[in-house]
Amino acid sequence: MEEQDLYTIKEAADLTGISESELINLIMQKQLTAIRIEKAIRIKEKDLDKFLGLFTESTDEKQEEVESKNSGFILYSAEQVAKILQLSVDNIWNLLKNGKLKGFKIREGRSSWRITSDNLKEFIEARTRNLV
Repeated sequence: MEEQDLYTIKEAADLTGISESELINLIMQKQLTAIRIEKAIRIKEKDLDKFLGLFTESTDEKQEEVESKNSGFILYSAEQVAKILQLSVDNIWNLLKNGKLKGFKIREGRSSWRITSDNLKEFIEARTRNLV
């Protein structure tokens, strides 16, 4: 059996720049896989690498690769969502802050928001229903 590194929440936070509380939220939302060893939570290196692969802001070709590998689960940046919805980034940030578009912050700063493909789809469907 292959030996893997296990990271504590603090170690994973230091490695990724994502706050400890946000990592815990991601684990609770089942967006990041973790294991429990007695009372401790640990994140396998491969699971952290897999999760971080979702954050790469890459070319459309690489984005399609990520989509197919993760069965449609994607994390978009606010900038990417702005481009998709043809809105300004400021509008997207306001929608996120007001809770009209669901997302989460991976660190402090304006361009640190991430929106799941499911949340984006829900937002679009809700807006489309209101127009009909």
